[in-house]
Amino acid sequence: MTAAVSNDKHGFWHMPKTFYAVLFIEFWERFAFYGLQAVAVLFFIQKFGLKENEATDLFSSFSALLYALLVVGGYLGDKVLGLRRTYLLGIIFLMVGYGSFGVVSDVHLLYWGMGMVLVGNIFFKTNAGNYVNRCFKPTDPRFDSAFTYFYMSINLGSFFSMIIIPFVAAKTSYGFAIGLCGIGMFVALVSYFILHKNFVNSDNEVGKSGQNKFLVMFAISLVGIVLAYGLGLLLKNPALSKIILFAVAGVVFVIFFTLRSYLNDFERKGMMIAFILLIQSIFFWVMYMQMSTSLILFAVHNVRSDIFGFVIPPEVTQSFNPFYIFLLSPILASIYVRSERKKAPISIPAKFAFGMLVCGLAYVLLALSCFLSDANSTISLIWLFLGYGLYSLGELLISAIGLSMVSKLMPLRLGGFAQAVWFVTTAIGMKLGGMLAGFGGVDESKVTSNADILHGYQVLFAYIGIGATIFALILFIFVKPLAKAMRDVMELKAQAAE
Repeated sequence: MTAAVSNDKHGFWHMPKTFYAVLFIEFWERFAFYGLQAVAVLFFIQKFGLKENEATDLFSSFSALLYALLVVGGYLGDKVLGLRRTYLLGIIFLMVGYGSFGVVSDVHLLYWGMGMVLVGNIFFKTNAGNYVNRCFKPTDPRFDSAFTYFYMSINLGSFFSMIIIPFVAAKTSYGFAIGLCGIGMFVALVSYFILHKNFVNSDNEVGKSGQNKFLVMFAISLVGIVLAYGLGLLLKNPALSKIILFAVAGVVFVIFFTLRSYLNDFERKGMMIAFILLIQSIFFWVMYMQMSTSLILFAVHNVRSDIFGFVIPPEVTQSFNPFYIFLLSPILASIYVRSERKKAPISIPAKFAFGMLVCGLAYVLLALSCFLSDANSTISLIWLFLGYGLYSLGELLISAIGLSMVSKLMPLRLGGFAQAVWFVTTAIGMKLGGMLAGFGGVDESKVTSNADILHGYQVLFAYIGIGATIFALILFIFVKPLAKAMRDVMELKAQAAE
C-alpha cells in the first residue's frame, strides 16, 4: 500500500477512488446474496417439500460454509493470484450460481447452484474487505468510518433486494426471482471492467507482479467448478457439513496460533486481543442467523404483515434490518470521526459490549411482545420493526467494526487471512444459530396450533435475549483492560510502520 493511495481523498466522504469502486460492486453482490436469503427457507419448504427445521438447517449449513471456506480466497488473493484476479473470478462464479436458480428444476441443480455461490464467495468476499483495508494506513482516522460506510453499502444492496425479490417471487416464482440476482452480478461484472484501473492501482504485490496469470486462473476455475459440485453434495448431508465446518474452524485457529508464534511481541499481543473479540462475536452471529430462519418463519406464522391495509409478503420484513443499517451507519460513522478528533475514541471492546447488549434487548422485546398477541396468536408488525431496530444498532457496533478490528490488530501482510479468520468465527456462529432456530420451528409430526407456535418462538427469543444480555454485562467488566491493551498494540504498530 502506497502513501498516495492511503492519503487520496475524493467524493462526499473524502475516501480513495478504489473505496468507491469496491462499494459499488459490493452493492450488487449483496443485492444477490440477500435476495437469496430473503426467500431461501420458504423456497426450500414450498418448492422441494423440506420441513421447517430441515430448511433452516440447510440454509444455516450453506451460510456457515460460505464464510468458513473464505480462508482459501484470502490465501489465493494474498499469495497466488493477487486481489483483482481473485475478485474477478468471484464475480463470475456468483453470476453463474445465482443465475442457475432461474432455471432450477430439481434438487440436484439446486445444490449445484448453491455450490457455485459458495465457491464464488470464496473468491470474492475476503478480497473485497482486503481492498478496503489497503486504501488506508492503520492509523488513518477514516478507518472505522470507511468500514462502516462499506457495511452501509452492503445493507443498501440488501434493502432493495429484500423488497424486490419477495414481491417478484409472489408474482412469478421463487426460482425466477432468485435468478434475477444473477443479473445483478452481471452488472457487477461490467462495472469491474469499467473500474478496472482502480483495482489495479490498489492491488497487492502479487497482483502487481506483472506475471501472466491466465493459465493459473483457468486451472483454479476448473478446480472451483469441481469444488462447487462437491459442496453441493455436502449440503445434502447436514451432519457431515457440520463436522467439516468445525474441522475447518479448528484448522484455521491452529494456523492462527502457529502464525502468531512467528511474530514479534506487539503483533502477538494484537492477535491475542483479536482472538478474544472474535470469540465474543460468535454469540452475535448466533443472533444474526435468526433473521433468515426463526424470524422469517415467526413473521409467516405469528405476525400480522399489513400496513395501513396493505399486505406485504412476510419475507419483506427482513428488509427492516438493512433499512436501519442504512439509516444508522452515517450517524455512527460521524460519531466515530468526531470522537477521534476529540482524542476520546470509543474503543472497539466497548462497541462490542454495547452491541451485544442492544442485540440482547431486541430479542427480549420480541419475547415480551408475544404477550400482546391477539386471538389468532399474532402480533402487530410494529413490534418486529422495533426489534429489528435494536438488533441493527447492535449489528453495526459488532459486525461492521469487526472487519475493522481484525485489520487493525493483525499485521497488514496477513490481510486476507485476517479477514478469513473473522469469517470463520462468523460461520461457527451461523451454524450454531441455525441449529438453535430449529428448536422454535413447527414440528410437522404433530398437530400444532398457532398458539403453540407462538409460545415456541417466545421461549426461543427469551433464551437468546436473556443470554445475550447477561453475556454483554460480563463483557463490560473487561472493556477497560482490553481497550488499554489494544491502544498499546496500535501505538507500537504505528511506531513500527514509521
